[in-house]
Amino acid sequence: MDLSAFYAVVSGVNFTLLGLWWVAVNDRVELRSSRLAYVVSLQFVIPGTVSLLSQVAPDAPLLWRSAFTLAGVAGAAAVLLMSHEVAGAARAAAALLRFGAVPLYLAVAVVAAVPGATEAAKPTFTSLQIEAILLCLLVFLGVQSAWWIAMAPAAPQAED
Repeated sequence: MDLSAFYAVVSGVNFTLLGLWWVAVNDRVELRSSRLAYVVSLQFVIPGTVSLLSQVAPDAPLLWRSAFTLAGVAGAAAVLLMSHEVAGAARAAAALLRFGAVPLYLAVAVVAAVPGATEAAKPTFTSLQIEAILLCLLVFLGVQSAWWIAMAPAAPQAED
């Protein structure tokens, strides 16, 4: 498959999912000020953005490697920093992101930052193909955590 077409689809899907997540957060008042709601949005923003950047100059490894390295580090840091103080049903989603997304984000950063890191996968997969697989897994985790949080019973609203 043409990686340019793949990354174009991935970026479109991620920004669509981001829009749907924003609608869900808007409908759930208790999520509007939630750190975890922001972390979930990053699970769509980061893969969408690096997918766009990977299309700018796929033949210029410095650009896509820099973008993926920064995205991997930023994604892992955001999940670790913002998902630790959650309560209720969101705890499971936070744990899913901490134990699932953080290693994936770190793998994204390593594959991009260390060109020789994917030597064992060659000639079957290129580094950009491995990054594509990692992004698919990140989007899957993002969708699962969004579902878990959005479908949790709403907190009872206080009467005025």
